[in-house]
Amino acid sequence: MTARGKNPTLSLLLWDVALPLAAYYGLRLAGQSEQISLLAGAGVAAARIAWVAVRDRSFDGFAALLAGVLGVGLVLSLVTGDAKFLLLKESFATATAAIVLLLSCFSRTPMVLVAVRAGSSAAKRAEIDRLGDAVPAFRRAFTRMSAVWGIALLVEAAVRVPLVYTLSADVMNALSVILLLAVIGGLSLWSVRYAEKIQKRHMAAT
Repeated sequence: MTARGKNPTLSLLLWDVALPLAAYYGLRLAGQSEQISLLAGAGVAAARIAWVAVRDRSFDGFAALLAGVLGVGLVLSLVTGDAKFLLLKESFATATAAIVLLLSCFSRTPMVLVAVRAGSSAAKRAEIDRLGDAVPAFRRAFTRMSAVWGIALLVEAAVRVPLVYTLSADVMNALSVILLLAVIGGLSLWSVRYAEKIQKRHMAAT
């Protein structure tokens, strides 16, 4: 969710999904069951969240959300014996993120603006604050981007649910990752191009 050419969010996401996938398919190749392999993948994901929190000496809201969703999936899987709950955790996470994005559209700090500002230098943050206060169209653009991200992630979360109960865990575990990466990659590319368009429009008007 950044308007810069480099996308650290997507890079981190690749790590977050590659390690659990490697754990899952490695155990499946070793002859373990779907549930044990999914639990191992979820455990690896939880360990990465904890490691990043210790490394950065912070445990932000997004990490807390991921940890919470992961914990719910693990508990439900163990209580019910249904491994599908572990595959549904991505839908819970993306749906929650989508709702937060959509609700932020009604505030003065849409989430995409918050994300871009957080990843900027001090000078850039000051410029973003100035434009946000002085140029209404600037803030509206980020509100629009937050709405697009929210709607797209909500649709992605909804599409995954019937697929989880239609396809096997071996197929869905990889397909779920591909679906999420495709949506976030497409949204990131659109955000960069849209931000460049807004910037050019603002420069032409000044």
